[in-house]
Amino acid sequence: MLTAIRNALPGPRRLARQAGLLLGISVLIGAFLFHVWTGLGQLSERWPTLLWNVYFTLVHATIIVASVRAAMYVLRTSVPLQSRRAVALHVGTLSVVTVVAFGTATGLCKALHPGFDLSWDVLLTSATTASAATLIWSAFSYMSAFYQRLREAEAARYEARLSALRAQINPHFLFNAFNSIAALVRTRPGEAEAVVEDLSDLFRYALRASKDGGTATLGDELEAACRYLSVEKARYRGRLTVEIRVPEQLRPLPIPSMTLQPLVENAVQHGVGETQGDCTVSVTAERADGTLLLRVLDTGPGFDSTDLGDALGEGSGLANVRERLELFFGEAAQMRLLPQGIELQIPLRGTAETRPRSAVEEHAFGSDEHAFGMTEAE
Repeated sequence: MLTAIRNALPGPRRLARQAGLLLGISVLIGAFLFHVWTGLGQLSERWPTLLWNVYFTLVHATIIVASVRAAMYVLRTSVPLQSRRAVALHVGTLSVVTVVAFGTATGLCKALHPGFDLSWDVLLTSATTASAATLIWSAFSYMSAFYQRLREAEAARYEARLSALRAQINPHFLFNAFNSIAALVRTRPGEAEAVVEDLSDLFRYALRASKDGGTATLGDELEAACRYLSVEKARYRGRLTVEIRVPEQLRPLPIPSMTLQPLVENAVQHGVGETQGDCTVSVTAERADGTLLLRVLDTGPGFDSTDLGDALGEGSGLANVRERLELFFGEAAQMRLLPQGIELQIPLRGTAETRPRSAVEEHAFGSDEHAFGMTEAE
């Protein structure tokens, strides 16, 4: 019982607020009862009676509230509201607890103050008022707890969906990477080792992205995308050229993690993957009117249609990015299909500050911006 009471009690600040509210309600109820049974015209002559009414009301309210809170905690943890029988049990139990608590408070007042006395009319009226007030308060408390659980469940579903979207990496890319490594091991072992390191760093970043708050800097996203492109360069050799045009001042800006990698993967698949000649994949970014414009283009055959719905139906990569943008920004973020690539319009929530890299990031990406064999255009 003591454990239930202790767990049912709120934190210090909330307890202080509730105590103040309880005192105010007790004063109002005590004054109301005084007015009913003594008359407002006798107020100047019977201040002691008013104070006694407030005092006894406060004692009753404190005992009733403490008992009902403990009972509600026990009921919520042991009898979930999942059936009509459970609802009836909760209502009946709280009613009985209220009556018992009222009787206990009355007995305590009589024991502490032998002169304390209530007529049956006053006792019945007070008990009925206390029971009705307790049931109304309990109903609001249950509604508040229900909506709190609903919000927590919605947040949990959101985070689970977000984690699943962050964790998606095309398995075909992994198979092709292993094939490239196998082909390089005997003839160019140093290059094979570099591909393994790039692949490891990419998956380390994806794993970290699945565990953090869901955002990363544009610079981090750019380096992860470059790791991906380094692995693909081992597969396509000289046919794949990469150009990066992202100003340094934009790289600290926050965007949803694992946003850029699916876009460059799409560019590789629809660019160099569908042509026999050379292909250039370019990543550009600019800031305009509080919006980050991020474009990933390729010199391949391009899309057959600029209808975004058709492109989203071709695979999960672009649909993944679009869904994650909707989870973060709603309709404020836009994805636009261009003839030779994709443009994202990401709203910026204030100016981001450059955060220092962690030791894991330094190990994963190093500090050399040109370590990928990419071309960074000014």
